[in-house]
Amino acid sequence: MKARATSWGTAVKESPMPVCATAAVNGAGLSSHQTWAFWRAELTPFAESPFRCSNGQRATMAHLQTLPVRCVGAERLLRLGRKAFSQLSPLLDRLPGESRVALAVGLSDRLAEQSDPLLTQHRRQVESELSAWLRAKFPHGIARFVPRGHASFAVALVEACSALSARSLDLAIVGGMETYYDPIAVRELVRQQRLFDLEDMDSMIPGEGAAFLLLARRDVMRHLSLPCLAQIEAAATDEEPGSMLSEVPCLAQGLSRAMRAITVRMKAERRQLEWVIGDVTNEEYRSHEWGLALPRSIAPGGLDTAGKDFFQVAVDRLRYDFIPECFGDLGAASMATAAVLAIESFGRGDPAERNCLITGSSVTRDRGAVLVTA
Repeated sequence: MKARATSWGTAVKESPMPVCATAAVNGAGLSSHQTWAFWRAELTPFAESPFRCSNGQRATMAHLQTLPVRCVGAERLLRLGRKAFSQLSPLLDRLPGESRVALAVGLSDRLAEQSDPLLTQHRRQVESELSAWLRAKFPHGIARFVPRGHASFAVALVEACSALSARSLDLAIVGGMETYYDPIAVRELVRQQRLFDLEDMDSMIPGEGAAFLLLARRDVMRHLSLPCLAQIEAAATDEEPGSMLSEVPCLAQGLSRAMRAITVRMKAERRQLEWVIGDVTNEEYRSHEWGLALPRSIAPGGLDTAGKDFFQVAVDRLRYDFIPECFGDLGAASMATAAVLAIESFGRGDPAERNCLITGSSVTRDRGAVLVTA
């Protein structure tokens, strides 16, 4: 199988891309600051949902309890998106209408399914409304939708940062949206025996959310006096032959290659990787894959200036985190939410690390990694 490997920022000549604003909505927080604060306070939005597991128990979810109970599917996804975009509006309203702005939205891999007419309808509804929202603000705007699940953010970033570097765009809004609060999603999770039901611990608790970053070229940022909160330094994607629902054993090949595409450059520049955030849930497959990929991505790289092995130094100093379990599985919003947490942490000094490698593993073959720096 030929892997669909792509990357941006892994070559020395590529400069980091500034992040000018962030937005986040999920079951634990209605803004980037709240999301970070709930994570540091270890609070949880878990609650019973109207949906039933296969054993008859109500399914636990990390959902927005402020949204109407009867709101499901595409309409719920759009409400999440509107809440996130409203956080970006104060800054977007300052931008000239002729700005070349791209909107790149990661979506659930369910929406890539062509055989289900209802899912096709949901995707068209989401694409239509978000495209209209962008054109209303920026007539020359371009909307791009990436239904690649957990790795969507990395896929979208590679494309957006490449376009910004080539100066074909001025700014880009990149992120992801997800909701499992939907009969179609719950039915599929029950069929796959992946829904947490207090009996099978090798399962996940569904969540929902939306998270976005506003990126700008440096010359545009200076010209418009936009703030710089952090930088996207690199993004890489690859494919895993042994995906979650396949019969092939997972060897973490795709995730390892995506992570190493970024860490190899850091090692060449004698820089320490300080923090890693993975999208691991209770599911054994995810923890197994992540456990295989992590040591490969920080494999020995020679000696530092004090004569100590670079690998040992990296292990001693590396901080490990996962998308907070109390948020539930955020699907296509996972990596973008992790990026928001890292950027908020950079600004608030808690945790104190100054760079963060974020990883994402979709249910399908797609894998991604993104490096965010202060």
